[in-house]
Amino acid sequence: MAASAPTPRIAGGEEAADGQFPFQVALINEGLVYCGGTVVNRRWILTAAACITGKALSDVQLFVGSADRLTGGRNVTAERFVLHPDFDAQTYANDIALVRLAESLAFTGDQLQPIQLGTDFFETATDATVSGWGRFSISNNQLPTRLQFIRTDIIGSDECADQFEEPYRSRISDRTICTSNQAEQGVCLGDAGGPLVLDGILIGVQSWSVPCGTGLPDVYERVSHHRAWILAITLL
Repeated sequence: MAASAPTPRIAGGEEAADGQFPFQVALINEGLVYCGGTVVNRRWILTAAACITGKALSDVQLFVGSADRLTGGRNVTAERFVLHPDFDAQTYANDIALVRLAESLAFTGDQLQPIQLGTDFFETATDATVSGWGRFSISNNQLPTRLQFIRTDIIGSDECADQFEEPYRSRISDRTICTSNQAEQGVCLGDAGGPLVLDGILIGVQSWSVPCGTGLPDVYERVSHHRAWILAITLL
């Protein structure tokens, strides 16, 4: 594979049902979804550090409470950004961050709920899901109004690293999770920061990939690796 710059970016997905992903967040800048996130409690959203690096609080709105951007849900504003102290914008190491909301969310019904953070380390798994409002393809800049998701399998770090050339191969570690996708299926522009979920538990935060649906693995920060840091900030 020729080296290609990874970009924060669902291609080949299905439309989500109402209430299927009540923890899903869209990060919006100038009216457009540019990243995803996950509700972890009433005041905190988990996302990728790359999604808020260089952004002012006033640049970002967070859409919650609906699988449809045009029906239901609402935008909330950010009060504080907390990037992981060891985030490296060049290598995407520790690509994880928290956003404190300016107001507390009200969890009512099945449209808006937090998700439990993963605790276990595992190498492989099947039937995980990733969701987002990112592009359908790299050549199509249209963003869906309906939340999209795909089902995917988690592969081991060695198998994942073997599919990349440097410098990307060395970015795969015990800190990351890789998912194996079919061609024309995977995360795309606008999906970074979004949730990777297994058995109803948040296990990963979408970090980088080679766009979009190329058949190469998508790469996530492992939530269990960062759990202590997340809890220390959010006081869960």
